Amino acid sequence: MGEVFAADVSRIRQWRTLMGDITGITGNIVRDADAQARPCADRAGQEQATAGELRDRDRREHDGSRKTGTSMMQAIGRVFRALKVNGRMIQGAQNDAYDTDMSGRR
Repeated sequence: MGEVFAADVSRIRQWRTLMGDITGITGNIVRDADAQARPCADRAGQEQATAGELRDRDRREHDGSRKTGTSMMQAIGRVFRALKVNGRMIQGAQNDAYDTDMSGRR
């Protein structure tokens, strides 16, 4: 007797829905953070001697945060898409197996 494969597609759908919700909630977070930080971008330092150094540091930190946030959003989107594709493939395989079993073919 062969191995039996079974997967709970409803759980995959639950996780896909959750990841879709997370994507929707966080989808604009990088853009929103940029918009909120923009008014303060040139306010670093009051003294001329330190202003340039502080602006450069702030710009590097902001760029790093933007890159990290963008990477995280891309990863969340990829997990969402993978769950979507995986769920469809597993559901299709189970449907095919069920149809084959119901038709009496083996």
